[in-house]
Amino acid sequence: MVSRMNSSYLLMDVGGTFLKGFVADGEGRLIDGSQFSVPMHSEGSCDEILGSLVTAVTRGACFSAERGLSVAGVGVDFPGPFDYAKGMSYMTHKFQSIYGLDLIEVFSSHPAILKGTPVRFMHDVNAALLGEMYCGNARGYRNAALVTLGTGLGFACCLDGNLQTNEFGSPRISIFRTPFREGILEDYVSKRGITRLYRENSGDSDSEITVKEIAEKAFSGDEHSKRAFEEAGRILGECIAPIIAENNIECLLFGGQISKSFGLFAPSLRETLKDLQCLRCIEPAKHLTEAPFYGLLSALH
Repeated sequence: MVSRMNSSYLLMDVGGTFLKGFVADGEGRLIDGSQFSVPMHSEGSCDEILGSLVTAVTRGACFSAERGLSVAGVGVDFPGPFDYAKGMSYMTHKFQSIYGLDLIEVFSSHPAILKGTPVRFMHDVNAALLGEMYCGNARGYRNAALVTLGTGLGFACCLDGNLQTNEFGSPRISIFRTPFREGILEDYVSKRGITRLYRENSGDSDSEITVKEIAEKAFSGDEHSKRAFEEAGRILGECIAPIIAENNIECLLFGGQISKSFGLFAPSLRETLKDLQCLRCIEPAKHLTEAPFYGLLSALH
């Protein structure tokens, strides 16, 4: 049995083009200098995707071995649909080539992974919320929720200290398909949503403008850009207020790339949610980048 003193944990965050990884020590800390990245294209062949997973394990295991550490657990977050207990992806919009494959076996069969080493899979948004409860801005709250803003719109919540999941381990409550105007909430609060609101406000037909560029314009005082973020915050607040109230959420956090511009949509969001007496904290995640890794670590440690 590997003692905590000489153990390590391999932690991986799977995206659409890259797999990002960290190695944590037995005391539950991410090791400085352990971060790595492996190309992993979601449209790749089965051999290419599995090859990226194997490469990631090899890199993390070599980092550990060089420091006299043995791998005591592997944690991987994946987007869904996915059966997280079985380690099987059921995505058809990406990662089609590994549909239904036993990924636990892929990791467990790596030469650097000893027999019986736990391999855990989690939904990426669940992992981020769990990480914030472990050592972030949700620590100390029993009822917390996390909204992720990026290419899509994610939501996870924890009630009475327990992550709320469906039978496959994905978040039990989903908000991205919430009906709004002539579409769904994700059409207005996401990468495509904010660029859409900006074009509607400004009349600018530039289809290539990015959320980052709109944020830069807003921070420089551009009223059309500021209004796009303000409207996104108000729309989001209106749509999630019933969920926050029904579940008595005390802490509402924000993750994802767009949350780096939290200050632009926070005032309108807070104003919209000001009458919810249960809500005591509305903040960006403390660990915008590392939260999923801390979440995986807490599930293994």
